[in-house]
Amino acid sequence: MEKDYRELFFSEANEYLKEVNNALVRLEKDIQDKEAVDIIFRHMHTLKGISATMGYQEFAELAHKLEDIFDCFRKEKIEISPKVMDVVFESVDVMGAALEQLKKEKPLSLDIHSYVEDLNRLLEEVRSKKEGKKIEDRKRIDESYINRLREEGKNIFKIKIKLVSDFVMKGAKAFLIFTHLKMYGEIINMIPDEESLKKEEIKEVFEFILATNFSSKEILKGIKRLGDIEKIEVIPFDISFFQKKKEKPPFYIKKIQSMRIPVERLDKIMNLMGELSIAKSRLVQTVQTKNFSALEETTYLIERLVSSLQDETLKMRLLSISYILGHFPRIVRDLSRKENKEVDLEIEGGEIELDRIVLDEISDPLIHLVRNAIDHGIELPQERIKIGKPPRGKISIKVIRERGHVVIEVSDDGRGIDFSKVAKIAVEKGIISPQDINSLDSHQILDILTSSGFSTSDKVTEVSGRGVGLDVVRNKLDALGGKLDLETHLGKGTKFILTLPLTLAIIKAMLVFLGGQIYAIPLMNIRETLKIKEEEVKIIKDIEVIRVREEIIPLIRLDREFGIKSWREDKIFSVVIVEGRAKSMGLVVDEVIGEQDIVVKPLGSFIKRVKGIAGATILGDGRIALILDVVNII
Repeated sequence: MEKDYRELFFSEANEYLKEVNNALVRLEKDIQDKEAVDIIFRHMHTLKGISATMGYQEFAELAHKLEDIFDCFRKEKIEISPKVMDVVFESVDVMGAALEQLKKEKPLSLDIHSYVEDLNRLLEEVRSKKEGKKIEDRKRIDESYINRLREEGKNIFKIKIKLVSDFVMKGAKAFLIFTHLKMYGEIINMIPDEESLKKEEIKEVFEFILATNFSSKEILKGIKRLGDIEKIEVIPFDISFFQKKKEKPPFYIKKIQSMRIPVERLDKIMNLMGELSIAKSRLVQTVQTKNFSALEETTYLIERLVSSLQDETLKMRLLSISYILGHFPRIVRDLSRKENKEVDLEIEGGEIELDRIVLDEISDPLIHLVRNAIDHGIELPQERIKIGKPPRGKISIKVIRERGHVVIEVSDDGRGIDFSKVAKIAVEKGIISPQDINSLDSHQILDILTSSGFSTSDKVTEVSGRGVGLDVVRNKLDALGGKLDLETHLGKGTKFILTLPLTLAIIKAMLVFLGGQIYAIPLMNIRETLKIKEEEVKIIKDIEVIRVREEIIPLIRLDREFGIKSWREDKIFSVVIVEGRAKSMGLVVDEVIGEQDIVVKPLGSFIKRVKGIAGATILGDGRIALILDVVNII
């Protein structure tokens, strides 16, 4: 039961933090946004309650302080300034990092109380009513000093001590513990500070960050001897959170661990199961009585029920794309600030649903595209003003549902892609020859941009310049059976178009016959099928081609590609024309059987390395059909 509550807590807490981040981005743009303030206040109140119920007191304390801050915002006791917003954003980030530690069932080793102290200072300013008083910089722990101490072989511990509640001389006891700990090593930080200890301005709980040569067991044993202590925690201090904040922001989206399914959908599945059970009994009775005239009707009924059950089961795997797009306002905010740019994000079609696995896989490609748009696309505000653009750039993520698949458009109103610059770098890297520079189109430019290691950035930054990005996007889409397209206009902006299947569990495929075996080609990759006579095949530069409506289509004979013998006897053969990354190809098969919904089964680790095979499916007669990986074949 406790495990169930834990999972529910982390699921809800992460959802609340995502909504808090989005509301903070709104509030930063418009400090008069009362609705955003109310959302954050309500969520912090809820987080405080549920975390305290679970026993996560430090997390609850931070949520409580943020709740107080936003209560002051509501009552207009605190002015919303950039510096105040930075403190709030950092506190929310710490809450996210704390959730990750708590989920792993580890004691909190983050410096949460320093953030609580920051928020306390804000509240103290309100109480003292000293107008114009600046927020003091918090006494930040020096990460470089911590690392140097660790290199010297020191242990860095976070020590949390709680005195017994009925102890009278708390200040004296705390100062005694402080003096005792100094014998073990260097106290780097403490909450409350030394001055407060001397004035006896302390509560039951206080913390120290200690650098020492002693072990945690030795320190624990030494403190326990002092008596009147209810609880002691001595854990390694985690500086990694602060290092991550300096090195790179956490621009990743957690994998989906749980989903909420509407009760109505479950009820519908139960009703279908009931009807299917009745139909099964009817089928058994039909066979037993040998009333074969009713067999066709019963078979049709079972087919209809199984199809409905399949549809409802697939819908259970679907999740609104807003699950991942909801993280992007904060991602855009942090990236644009890092690049000193002003960027607005517009999201359209967030209610469209996609398979959970597809959603998990496309979050990284979308982040790469947004990073590229901010770093390479959007100009600095002063540059935009000079060329007559508004100072704030715009990134748009538009989701459109089309038959059998979903299209995601990621566009910006930035500088666009300079074909000549891309071509010049491609020649320098040996990707293309100098003769090809003038004949490049958008498909070829996209091929260059998605080459591994290719980058147009002049310097390596935290955001770009390493040549890792668009190749990851294309490889991920290829693995999902999708495709990537590009539209760009120099000086006006760029649009990347991602086409994705709705689900990976069941797909529409064309079944083909080749050398006594049946193969499946995903319908998403197929342009058309046709019959060709042998004499229509021509050879250009040792490549077999056919002409289809004034277009030259190269041929790939799959029997030769797979090393199997064709069963075709006549001189007329079937060709399946498929679309690859930048060109169409004709796959020669013995026969086209027809279109069918297939259930995709993954291959084992040994077979999955075979080029041209993406998976397998089981046909109605029990035979296995391999699913062709069109992109890698052509």
